Amino acid sequence: MKINIDRLKKKRETKFEFTEILDDILIEGVTLPEVQIDYSVELVEGEVIIRGEYTAFVKTGCVRCLEELKIKVSGEFLGDYKESKDYDEYIESLSKEAQVLDDMVEELVDGEVNISSLVRDYIILEMPQFPACEPECGGLEELEKYCDSGIDSRWQKLLDLKN
Repeated sequence: MKINIDRLKKKRETKFEFTEILDDILIEGVTLPEVQIDYSVELVEGEVIIRGEYTAFVKTGCVRCLEELKIKVSGEFLGDYKESKDYDEYIESLSKEAQVLDDMVEELVDGEVNISSLVRDYIILEMPQFPACEPECGGLEELEKYCDSGIDSRWQKLLDLKN
């Protein structure tokens, strides 16, 4: 979902409140049926500041037993955008040794901000790296019958050369 900042400017207000349900967020390996977001857009002299909160239930699989599970992911997000002219001045003002900070500023493209993309980045960072259905999940018992403490026969010739 994109917000057209030029349309908001025509309303002669500086702060806008929104509640949306996003269903166009794609993340590899997981399903996001919908994401509930509450956010505000603030227009301040060529700068657009977007703040908000999101809540999503991510459908993914347990890394141990491969059962499907639903994980609640929620948090806050912040986006800071500048119009092209102001963004160019901002980039030129940075020194060569400038570091990437949490308050990174991005350029407004065609007067629009892609809220879906902004929220997607925060969801990816909030998701657990190795989701498990429960902390004590033992994993697939089925895999144990394929475990072998012996050496794979395909490696035997290399071991013979070594010895």
